[in-house]
Amino acid sequence: MPTDYDELRRRRMAELDEDLSAVYKAVGNGRDLREMGVETVRRSHAAMLSAQKLPEGVTVETVEVPGPAGAIPTKIYHPANGGDRGVYVHTHAGGWISMNGLEHVDGMNGAHVRDWGCTVVHPDFRVPPEHKFPAAIEDCWATVQWVHDNAQDLGVDRGRIAVGGGCTGANIAAVMALMARDEGSPDLALQVLLSPQLDTREDYRSHFEFASGYGLSRDSDLYVIEQYLADPEQRWDWRASPVLAESVRGVCPALIAVGEWEVLRDETRFYAARLRDAGVHVDYLEGEKAGHGYTGWRVPGTGELIEVAKRHNAEIDRIVRDRLGPR
Repeated sequence: MPTDYDELRRRRMAELDEDLSAVYKAVGNGRDLREMGVETVRRSHAAMLSAQKLPEGVTVETVEVPGPAGAIPTKIYHPANGGDRGVYVHTHAGGWISMNGLEHVDGMNGAHVRDWGCTVVHPDFRVPPEHKFPAAIEDCWATVQWVHDNAQDLGVDRGRIAVGGGCTGANIAAVMALMARDEGSPDLALQVLLSPQLDTREDYRSHFEFASGYGLSRDSDLYVIEQYLADPEQRWDWRASPVLAESVRGVCPALIAVGEWEVLRDETRFYAARLRDAGVHVDYLEGEKAGHGYTGWRVPGTGELIEVAKRHNAEIDRIVRDRLGPR
């Protein structure tokens, strides 16, 4: 027997335009991550990202960043143009579990370089289930510090360092912003939080209202949290759930985008409100009638981005380029 949320979803789907209806049909046919398992998720993620090619003019180098558990393989992407520019430390999406290597990320990062005019640094941080929390946090923090300390050699402005990512990568980026505030350095220019996972306790209405069929299911989210944390009690650690930070006052400006119809919406709204209440500048975008990861949603058949993704991606590009682009 349908629940109230099942009936609500049926009514929503009936009112969509043709393009969004096609996207939701594709999204609804996707497998949950728990059903897929870690290795299948990784193969699927790699295949999806490998389809994106490195844009012309972007150069890539691979370095090893000293980390708390050994060297962190890291790719650095440079724009063709010189001049004063910032740097974006990309803490990747994928439910923490998905990346496990950088062989397939050139197209994604190269697109950021092309669209934003900045250097991009992408660490291959330790991921679960092989490496539990807080391994990813430790590696990403080491990378942020390394970028600051080596800014001159990288050809970037150490006063214009940003952190960011999608979903679980946004979780890490939010933690980096809090750690930078606490340590007093680096003075970050921006945190980019796209469909962010900000509270591993999962106790929000949106987790039930949009539990399935909107791009990320509640069970998939629970599954990756189980992989990430060594102990359920760690959900109360602000480094796992940045919404629980005692204070957010003094963190860097935030650019936040989330779908109106996605499981992570309510914690995102809550965190954006906390930031604003603390005097932090927030640019907030909410994709109408869109689900998780909507900024990358494409219409089946045509491959065109959905309209709200086009609009919001243009706004994201403008904001990040203003902060990090050439001057």
